[in-house]
Amino acid sequence: MPTSLPPHHRGRSHTLLMVLAHAMSDFYATSFTPLVATFRSLLGLSLTGVSVIGALLGIFGSMMQPLMGLWSDRAHRGTMAAVGVAVSAVFFGLIGFAPNVVVLTLLLVAGALGVAAFHPSGAVLVVRDESRRHAAMGLYMTGGSLGLALAPWVTTRIVGRMGLPWLWLIALPGIGLALWVYGATRHEPPARATGRAFNWRALLAPGTGAAWALFGIAIVRSVAVTSFAYFASVLGEARGWRLEETGAVLSWFLGLGVAGSLLGGHLAGRMDRRVLIAASCVLAAPCFFVFAATRGGLSVPAFAAAGFFFSLATPVNVSLAQELYPRSASAMSGVMMGMAWGIASLLLIVVGGAAERVGVERALQVAAVSSAFAAAFVVFLPGRGVRARAGVGSPRAAPR
Repeated sequence: MPTSLPPHHRGRSHTLLMVLAHAMSDFYATSFTPLVATFRSLLGLSLTGVSVIGALLGIFGSMMQPLMGLWSDRAHRGTMAAVGVAVSAVFFGLIGFAPNVVVLTLLLVAGALGVAAFHPSGAVLVVRDESRRHAAMGLYMTGGSLGLALAPWVTTRIVGRMGLPWLWLIALPGIGLALWVYGATRHEPPARATGRAFNWRALLAPGTGAAWALFGIAIVRSVAVTSFAYFASVLGEARGWRLEETGAVLSWFLGLGVAGSLLGGHLAGRMDRRVLIAASCVLAAPCFFVFAATRGGLSVPAFAAAGFFFSLATPVNVSLAQELYPRSASAMSGVMMGMAWGIASLLLIVVGGAAERVGVERALQVAAVSSAFAAAFVVFLPGRGVRARAGVGSPRAAPR
């Protein structure tokens, strides 16, 4: 990055780079999702079988994020972010060559580890001006939402028109962007953890209710969105949609999430965040339900609306966790973006088992109704004022 640029321009360029990197990382993280039905038919998998693959993706791509965050708090975050994007690009790009379910799973797991390596580092690197934390996090989440939205549209068209082996093309932009991230951050000093080390036992101490409430919200919400995104191609196949049509529906759902995430980041600093989270949960749930329960003209627009309403609260969860535990910002980002999504991915096995017994539509209807209950956790959250917590990477509590 040229040093001749004024500081505010360098900051904006750096933020843009991390937003693009997040978009690329989430693109790869979602590249398998619209192809679930394709690989299920090709490899003869059951709904429970593909759910197990989804659970493994969650374990290695999401649940590993807190550990990567701990590493990132003591390492060179830029290098971790660059390597994460590169690894994801290579291994997700190779899944089209998988001859059997074992090779497919190994490739997906390797790619997921790259996703886990990028996210905690990227979530900290994007914030250079603490006074604009919410705005930067909103842009960062918007970039991720954009990557999520593009993945179904791009991958289904490559596979539908050229065949699975040509999926390797998606690796090229990621490798190029990884080199850019490395070049732009390699001269920055490594992270140096200050204060006390992250203490997991301290999360059980009195006064940590807000962190657990955030975690509960993230899990309940993640179960819903993961279930709908992961089984959308199976639902589309049952409804007679072509592969490209399923990709378009998923892109609309995830694409409206871009607008929702951007608006949520804007509103987070201007209104009570508890109201924003509750509204997101309550408004998204019926839209999810309509998509799962109906096949008429309202189905797809309702799904797109669910993506918008759901994403309103996405930037709040991460930025609020970082404010509560500022000395372990990467680790807390990993908990909110990784651990919660990982647990939700494990619960995909339950959703898949239910879908085998009662059908995909009925299983997703239950997931939709359940997602509304995340709003109940907001009573444990702080309002506008947030005090840093002691004992979890923070040397002492903020003055009362």
